[in-house]
Amino acid sequence: MSNSAPPRQPPKQKLVSLSREVVEAFRPARVFKNTSQTPEEGAEPSSLQISSIAFDDSGERAVTAGDDDVFILFDARKGKKLKTLYSKKYGISHARFTHKSTNIIHASTKNDHALRYHSMHDNKYLAYFQGHTATVRSLHMNPVDDTFVSAGDDGTVRLWDLRMQACKGLVNDIGGSTIAAFDSSGCVFAVACTQNQTVFLFDASTSDDAPFAHQPLIDHELAKISAPPPRPHFTSIAFSNNGHYLLVGTDRGTHYILDAFELNIVRRLEGHVGLGRMSGEEVSWSADSNYVFSGSGDGSVLVWDMTPPKGETKLEAPRGSPPPTLTPSITLRPPGEGDISPARAVAFNPRYSLLGVGGQEFSLWLSQSATQVEEGW
Repeated sequence: MSNSAPPRQPPKQKLVSLSREVVEAFRPARVFKNTSQTPEEGAEPSSLQISSIAFDDSGERAVTAGDDDVFILFDARKGKKLKTLYSKKYGISHARFTHKSTNIIHASTKNDHALRYHSMHDNKYLAYFQGHTATVRSLHMNPVDDTFVSAGDDGTVRLWDLRMQACKGLVNDIGGSTIAAFDSSGCVFAVACTQNQTVFLFDASTSDDAPFAHQPLIDHELAKISAPPPRPHFTSIAFSNNGHYLLVGTDRGTHYILDAFELNIVRRLEGHVGLGRMSGEEVSWSADSNYVFSGSGDGSVLVWDMTPPKGETKLEAPRGSPPPTLTPSITLRPPGEGDISPARAVAFNPRYSLLGVGGQEFSLWLSQSATQVEEGW
């Protein structure tokens, strides 16, 4: 670990705090059927699914993107659908709000691999950002300014600015398909590469330089499965808001919590059904950094408790022993019986005690034991 890491501070804004009782009482409060179905497809249920969910900075708006090239704007406070929009020409994935609640950026799934900047108010594209030559696997807005980071199967990580169409920073020697995300200060971004099973930390202000830290993610438990051990496919990466941890999601039955500075494994998370090729948007931190939510292949949402012991500020990576494996402390199941589609996209609202879950339908979950969102419920 280098000492040249830039200063990092947790966000100053007030974030919703959860208790176990609140989390256990989460239930679907609004369910939007067939959100991934365009009118011309008729009345039959669609097999297409929601691929991403995002909330804006205020927590009052949500946007979903689907396999059917549809993106939908919701009022999260009132639990209402506001507008349905289409990206039939370009396709859409990884829809993310900018710091303006009417604008989003997203990756393309057709024709090219450009990133696109869209005004939902005017329903028009404001700009596009070209550079990627293969599928984009991650897209993350800087939490403090108008820059964003993208990464994908072409092995590059690119930094952009909404005000410039040219890439402002490029990392192109990682070693294979990559995913990337900013920390809560916007000063650092992390990169994970499946091919070399390594996680890197970069200074966002000098992204073209070498990483200031890197560490292979070695899970010795996998050697018990086969020889050589299976290589997990890294599909998502996210810092906790408190700056202590880095969450690396995989397509299999294990997610990883790393120390955000040393990059050692703090905890292994197991108990969910891995999503395979659909993996990438199913894992989310709670705003207070004490819980990890993950969608599962059986349609449930599993929750791991990351609350540190009394008197401690964080969970530590063990020294000289394997990292503990946590099983879910809470399992949230959707109502109903029979086949339930996988919970492919899960996002926790940054301002309200509200959870978004997407599969073949989109649902907003509220805790029955908590004060509800002020309007419309």
